[in-house]
Amino acid sequence: MQTPALVKPLYNKPQSSVSSSLLESLPKRRSLRAFSRFKGRSFLTGTEFSTEELQALIEVAGALKEERKAGKTHRHLEGMHLALLFEKASLRTRFSFTVAMNELGGHIIEAVSANRKSEEPEDLAGVLNGYVHGVMLRTHEHSTLERMMKTTKIPVINGLSDTHHPCQALADVLTMKERFKRTKGLTLCYVGDGNNVLHSLLLLCPMFGINVNFSCPKGYGPSIDVLAEANLLAVKNNATIRAFDEPVQAAKGAHALYTDVWVSMGFENEESAQREAAFQGYQLDADLYRVAAAGAIIMHCMPMVRGKEISAEMADHPNSVLFEQSENRLHVQKALLWGTMGNA
Repeated sequence: MQTPALVKPLYNKPQSSVSSSLLESLPKRRSLRAFSRFKGRSFLTGTEFSTEELQALIEVAGALKEERKAGKTHRHLEGMHLALLFEKASLRTRFSFTVAMNELGGHIIEAVSANRKSEEPEDLAGVLNGYVHGVMLRTHEHSTLERMMKTTKIPVINGLSDTHHPCQALADVLTMKERFKRTKGLTLCYVGDGNNVLHSLLLLCPMFGINVNFSCPKGYGPSIDVLAEANLLAVKNNATIRAFDEPVQAAKGAHALYTDVWVSMGFENEESAQREAAFQGYQLDADLYRVAAAGAIIMHCMPMVRGKEISAEMADHPNSVLFEQSENRLHVQKALLWGTMGNA
């Protein structure tokens, strides 16, 4: 989908020599060709994109990260504006998207639901079409994103919804690739709530050849529909998805151990006591780590509650990559913004 004339950049700048050096540094020239297909497209679950395209995104994100460390900048989105809409509280999403857009030369306009009137998603999308070049929404119902995408003529990016958290999953893939120098054949073990984070890991990890083992308390497993789609993607990409009754079974031989909070944001009051009881025994702790592969990494999307879903020992373990994951949100999202809104 092409960006309409009324929301095209105020001016376009030719790619700089720094940009060229980045593109030429990619290990596969086809990565650039695949990445160029992102322009104008929305990113709601990540499965809207092909395996080749997502792998290209990770390649570009990694290259951008290295160049940032070297002090090189890219102003690909100069003169462009991104709307950040928050219906849920945020730290990592807010900071990572804001820094990403600023470093690409663009501007962000932030709106929190408490500070704006409620509107139908279609109407909101129609208004934003005339103001900005892209929108990131962190919301409750995933259907809000879908309704906006059907109306808008600009890219819509899912910063988090009740069923999907694709930006987090891609940051996790980048983290695993950096640690193990590959993704194909790795096994990630997820223990805990079958929530939006697990959904995105189930859908996106297999597209990189990563196997996913998971163990959730009875009644708290992932969506049957998401699991069915994930299994199809796993077969297509020669990966596996396996469910286990006991966390220790899921953790055996895993290269990465992953968990999330027992009580998701917004449900602290109504579900806390019930979940505390149901999730006993589903902690990422030393017992799980002992059966994982040697050198396994410890993952959490954060915020975390030490002593609940993850032990303090594991959170602070030398192989904990929690803060690498959070940093990689910036690099993945920078690549995503450049790809969908710019002229890669």
